[in-house]
Amino acid sequence: MRNPQGKPIFTHGISDMSDPSTTDIFLQQQRMLRRLAYRMLGSVSQAEDAVQETWLRWHAIGPASIDVPQAWLVTTLSRICIDELRSAKHQRELYASPWLPEPLASDDSSDPGMAAERHSDISMAFLLLLERLTPEERVAFLLQEIFDNDYRNIAQIMDKSEPACRQLVHRARQRLRQDKPRFQADATRRQELLQLFAGALFSSDARALLSALAPDVTLISDGGGKVKAASKPVHGPRAVSRLLLGTRKLQAADSYILFREINGEPGIAGYHSDGTLFFIMQIAADQQGGIDGIYIVNNPDKLAAMQAGVWRE
Repeated sequence: MRNPQGKPIFTHGISDMSDPSTTDIFLQQQRMLRRLAYRMLGSVSQAEDAVQETWLRWHAIGPASIDVPQAWLVTTLSRICIDELRSAKHQRELYASPWLPEPLASDDSSDPGMAAERHSDISMAFLLLLERLTPEERVAFLLQEIFDNDYRNIAQIMDKSEPACRQLVHRARQRLRQDKPRFQADATRRQELLQLFAGALFSSDARALLSALAPDVTLISDGGGKVKAASKPVHGPRAVSRLLLGTRKLQAADSYILFREINGEPGIAGYHSDGTLFFIMQIAADQQGGIDGIYIVNNPDKLAAMQAGVWRE
């Protein structure tokens, strides 16, 4: 099996490459590695590639000689992700539109207890904040804050001293604290706002749409140069409403939407009549209950994994 970009998905056919014990040890860590890679990279396809590369190195090195498999796998994956983030920084500077994380379907979870965690560490807003960190800051912060590694382990993983790793995490916390919104409505309230917003948008009710938007609302649309999208963030209720209503007029009459949990938060998924996913949308809300952030991904390359259902939190 291959992913929509034509690259092999490592989780299929592993047993054909190695002995059962090697495979079993890796598969026990697979879910954790995928979760870590996605949070580090903000991309399903890049995370898949990073975990596959970790598997190939694991298979090549002879796992029988490794005392603590999880530590080796996390170290290897983290270093692969740091290299990828360094490369991605330049690529995203040349990206044809504002960059947003690749959306991740997180509904139908068999573990409801993960809901609060998902809301905090894979939301579009949080992953966008992580983009402001250096690769080393991002990896150190995630290892310490989200995956609960102590500084001794982080130092070994990153091949740095413990004080240096503490400083990386400290700088990351400071940057995120400065940029993090002071208030975010809870999931229930965001779901209510999303339904009101969707009703106004898809009925083309300009007045109701304007009333739902906060004075400082910003819309970010990621078309990746593949489809029509705003070339830069759009600010202010009137500009945002004009863009949304204009885009709505261009959509086929037989297209439809579904409310989905995407990246751990309420969202909208738009489909053509044949079931092809062509956009996802999420919102953020301010303390007064107005929508102050709208995130739209319609780059078909970023929607392919969610369409195919090959990755789920």
